[in-house]
Amino acid sequence: MKMSIKVSAKPDKCPKCGGKVVEILYGEPTYEAFEASERGEIVLGGCCISIDGEGNLQSPDWQCIKCETQFKQE
Repeated sequence: MKMSIKVSAKPDKCPKCGGKVVEILYGEPTYEAFEASERGEIVLGGCCISIDGEGNLQSPDWQCIKCETQFKQE
């Protein structure tokens, strides 16, 4: 299971390992998104997202490409 941390804004670097933190893209990716993922510019999050009972998105927003720690904006 990936570690998830709540943050007020996107971290410049991962506080756990110092790695690059990038956006998680949800939904069916385009060819360009696959290429960006291969370059480490984004993480593909798949088609499933988590929504709470009030309709708020619960899925993480960003992920470290080195240690895979995920971050969710509060």
